[in-house]
Amino acid sequence: MGPSDRSVPAQPPRLVVLEIARLRCHEKVQPDLLARTIDRIRRDGKLRKPILVADRDFVILDGHHRYEALRAIGCSRIPAYVVDYFSDIVEVSTWPGAVVREVTKEEVIRRGLAGPPFPPKTSRHTVRAALQDSPMDLKALM
Repeated sequence: MGPSDRSVPAQPPRLVVLEIARLRCHEKVQPDLLARTIDRIRRDGKLRKPILVADRDFVILDGHHRYEALRAIGCSRIPAYVVDYFSDIVEVSTWPGAVVREVTKEEVIRRGLAGPPFPPKTSRHTVRAALQDSPMDLKALM
């Protein structure tokens, strides 16, 4: 691969705390997994792992259950890694057993902005950067 074949390097994901009301979902959640996620977060008193969000449109890429759990608990903020979604740092595929066979980044954003959402556990995002767990107390997210 020559220099002209390379895309512009993406900015690394940045960890921020976002207002929950700004975020948009592109997938539905599984009620049983949501209930377990709410229980775990309440028991721990913290969110252990930030969600992943597209930088321009604030569409959630990974973490729909964590997002819905914090909303149910009454939080107004959520820690998130914000990433340049259309860069080569993020790849999208589908989970094994997903009803939808193929997913594109454009479709993820479209469904996040206008719907309808994909079924639960459809899109699988992989980030080519280290995303550290960054536990945050629930009190700081209210």
